[in-house]
Amino acid sequence: MRVVGDGLVGEPKVACTSMFHRFSTWWRALSVVLLSLATVTWPSAAHAETTASFILVHQNPVVLLSSQSSGRFDTTLHFKNPGKRITAQVSLYPRIIARSQLTPIINDSGDTSPSIATTGNFTITCLTHDSATFDVALYSSRASRSHTNCENRAARLHLNCTGASCDGVYPISYSLSTLNSTQTTWSLLSVQSGAVARPLHLDIIENLDPQSLQHAAAATNVLKVIAHHPQAPFTITADYRTLEALQSSGSSVDLAFRTAYNKALVSPLHRAVSAPPADIDYAGLVSNGLATQVNQQISLSTTLLRQVTGRYADSPVVLNGTVSPADLEALADAHVSDVVVPESSLSVAPSTTLEWGAPFHVANSPSLSVLATDGPLNQLVNDVAIKPGRRTVLALDTLAFLHFEEPNAPTQRSVVVEMSPTRTSAAFVNDFLGGLNSSPFAVTSSLAPSFSSSLVGTNGAPSTRSLPTSNPSTWSANNVSSLLFTIGQVNSFNQAITAAPVANALSVAVAESEVIGGPTTRQNAINEAESALTNQLENFSVDESSITFTGAGSSLPITLLSKANYSVTAVVHLITDRLSFPKGDDQVVTLDSSTKSLSIPTSNHRGSDLTLQIVVTTPNNQVVLARAAIQVRIAGNSIVGYLLTVASLLVLAFWWIRTYRRTSKGRHAR
Repeated sequence: MRVVGDGLVGEPKVACTSMFHRFSTWWRALSVVLLSLATVTWPSAAHAETTASFILVHQNPVVLLSSQSSGRFDTTLHFKNPGKRITAQVSLYPRIIARSQLTPIINDSGDTSPSIATTGNFTITCLTHDSATFDVALYSSRASRSHTNCENRAARLHLNCTGASCDGVYPISYSLSTLNSTQTTWSLLSVQSGAVARPLHLDIIENLDPQSLQHAAAATNVLKVIAHHPQAPFTITADYRTLEALQSSGSSVDLAFRTAYNKALVSPLHRAVSAPPADIDYAGLVSNGLATQVNQQISLSTTLLRQVTGRYADSPVVLNGTVSPADLEALADAHVSDVVVPESSLSVAPSTTLEWGAPFHVANSPSLSVLATDGPLNQLVNDVAIKPGRRTVLALDTLAFLHFEEPNAPTQRSVVVEMSPTRTSAAFVNDFLGGLNSSPFAVTSSLAPSFSSSLVGTNGAPSTRSLPTSNPSTWSANNVSSLLFTIGQVNSFNQAITAAPVANALSVAVAESEVIGGPTTRQNAINEAESALTNQLENFSVDESSITFTGAGSSLPITLLSKANYSVTAVVHLITDRLSFPKGDDQVVTLDSSTKSLSIPTSNHRGSDLTLQIVVTTPNNQVVLARAAIQVRIAGNSIVGYLLTVASLLVLAFWWIRTYRRTSKGRHAR
């Protein structure tokens, strides 16, 4: 064995071989791990690639049966990861006979009953932009042919009924399968064989509360959709907080909102109604001697509506939140005649009974006509978790079910639904209004006619309903006194200024403070209103520079300062017992610039220097805009003036005597 250096010639070869075996073992182990991971993840990846989730984009909500008891409806589905082969099945379930049966369909949990008809499996063969439209035929005696070529065979549902016996609302399911998964979505389908004698009157209210301004772009799109349906009666609320913000804002987003608001009210069928905030304490205002503020809560919205849109409000008032019998009594005393309340405010929700659809009265307020919103339908149309297309079908078929509860009602039945633009998208509103145009079960209507006294107690509905009583909120003595003071101050100031946006902002701040709650919460809101007025008053002041007054007959220069960008009518009060003012102690002036100079004639000045008190108030003297104490120096009557005069006389006398003596001496010398 030959030695090279310190080692053997063969050792490097042995070491290399050993290292190769260790590397090979490590690589085989890594390969096993990677293969195991691939075995776990590849099926999941393959499954993800072939899972075809879908949403219901559109479905005809109604099938009108022909004389042969056949009809059809179209459906459009949009797919995500549609894959190469999609198998569909449409199933029909027993007709719904109770409103509670709608809930699992709306929740997409489905009907547990066996289906009464199914199309069987058919393959969807055509997609455009990952969407497929196909039609489904309904028949009882003879099947009709399919009008589309989007399925490999006709999709048909056999009805085991004929004519009017088929009428009603049915649950329907769509089951879509790919190689590895199946997804089911639930919907509703109405079947009608003949003409509908008396469709429901649907009163739609779009509620533009301040939340809509926080989502101004979405709300603007909803208003644009409403404007594009001028033939569909629609009611839009006027909330004074929203209107005041639109009036004072200069942002491009809010300007677009305001423009859309105006356009949505162009159609004579689109009406506006007052809708004060939900937490106003009408009963508390009355019980604390502030009943005039109940009227203010209503008139403030109507006034702002007129200023912002040029439109007048209809008589109904929309109330949100919890409403008590005392609140309704306060509104009735304020000569409000028609109100909409949430059905949750009633002791028994009309939607849980068969006795709904008519206006009613409440105890102690017989002059007031009341309509309740439909709670479940409200929840449905505002449910953002449900895609617009499916939500539209569910809402329209819910209305169909309400019709079928009493299809032969002798008189009109009204359904009131309140939408929020922050929860109902423009797509949903557009689809919903479009669907109503073709629905035989409901027509949109104006809100005001639904309060007709001739409808009270019709179709078996009660003429009087009750609201649960609630404990009145507590007002402290400080609440009452400070609110009264603030109301007087704001009213006085608003009458003096020309800026409607500023006046409205102050009035809204006062109105917002008249809320349900504890004395502390209410007082904080009142203090905010007082602070808003104080911020405006800080714009005005009096130049306090001293004045040198030269004497009787001189005019007194007074300078008033304003940082406001609006004009104010004010009264300048001059207070002193050392001067007289021929034109009066009070001078009316208009502050229409940053500096207002006054020249006040004076007479009968008495004494020397004096302090002149100047107080600037609103015309009724209730609000002090500014005050100052100015030092006035009267040069003509001052001690210095007297001393100068005496000194001058003495100098003149001395000069005269000295001159006289010199002249006398010269004469004696001659």
